[in-house]
Amino acid sequence: SMSLPVTEEIITIEEAKEIFDTSRLPEGVSNTIRVIKIGDYDSCPCIGLHVKNTSEIGKFKIISSGNTPSGFRIRFKLEE
Repeated sequence: SMSLPVTEEIITIEEAKEIFDTSRLPEGVSNTIRVIKIGDYDSCPCIGLHVKNTSEIGKFKIISSGNTPSGFRIRFKLEE
């Protein structure tokens, strides 16, 4: 199994607009945004809680997946 570090970086909204789709951000949002990075594999703006390493996740079950107007979305549930 992979063991990727999960880190965070704070960037400006202007920097985020060059990298991410920021159209879903609410009006009047802060001029900085937190970006969660999963190794060199993925990064995304997020306000949620995160593990420090992917090895902490354990088993999960994919509930649904499919295309959305903002991209491909996967919903999952962690298993005990």
